[in-house]
Amino acid sequence: MVSLKNILTHILQSHDFEVYETDAVLYGQRDADLVSVGIFDSLTVQDLRAHYNAVSGKATRHIVCVLSPGDLVEQEAARLGLTLWHKADIEAEIGKALRTHIETIPGTMLGDLVETPESQGSELLTIESLGTEGQTVVLRSRLRLEDIKELSRNTIRGFKHDLELVPHYIFLYSCTYEGKEGERVTRKGLVSVNALTGRYAAWTGEPEIEPEPGHQVQLEPKIDSENALKIALHAIGQLNTEFKEIITERDHATIIEKVTFKPGPESITIEAQRMVMVPVWCVEGKHGVMILDGITGKIISEDYYDKR
Repeated sequence: MVSLKNILTHILQSHDFEVYETDAVLYGQRDADLVSVGIFDSLTVQDLRAHYNAVSGKATRHIVCVLSPGDLVEQEAARLGLTLWHKADIEAEIGKALRTHIETIPGTMLGDLVETPESQGSELLTIESLGTEGQTVVLRSRLRLEDIKELSRNTIRGFKHDLELVPHYIFLYSCTYEGKEGERVTRKGLVSVNALTGRYAAWTGEPEIEPEPGHQVQLEPKIDSENALKIALHAIGQLNTEFKEIITERDHATIIEKVTFKPGPESITIEAQRMVMVPVWCVEGKHGVMILDGITGKIISEDYYDKR
């Protein structure tokens, strides 16, 4: 499986950035704009400070990507003026940048990458836009065949491009739980469950319904609605999880305890359910294979063949 670093490299290069790596830090340069990207599996405050000292003065803007930063790391990043992103945030911005490129909206891909991500709660997609319960609708791909050919040409040298329709369950939910500051938290949103793999994700954006579906391959669900509901309840808990680090001093030692706050199944209400067919591009190329979400432009998976 190709790494996040390689995905960022390919995307930057496709937008005419010169990309290089120095001391395990990725740099992208175009004209006078230079951005550093540090990618970490885990990160302590000490690691963050060391990274800041290493890149300070070497670039005009700095991004730090880490899978699961704690509260102290986030606070320190803000103090140092670093943009801290989880891996999911980076992937979402890659998809957004690709849509911006496709739709020829003014602005550069790099501008989207380094700006603060938009709040997902500003405009909640209504489930009514996805048809009626019991009806399966096909969503329109924002990626055209020409877009897929261009992207794959710069990465895997694609020669076979197939559009398939993958079934997804969509659940509208609301939940209430105690937050990390002791406050009462109430949230509402949409979560999707892939009916083939069981993979879940928060459902955001404004997909369009395809009024006249073509002859694409429509895959059959492997997960029934009952099991999809179980996955959705687990997903809602995970997607609404908050962490708080509690620091105590004991016997000349500093103890850091991570406390979890999230809604339990009993506090989650499923208000509606839909089935949609999501367009997915499957690309085979000289150097590997690639699967992309046709709506978001996000790379779902990418594998490179070994070079012999």
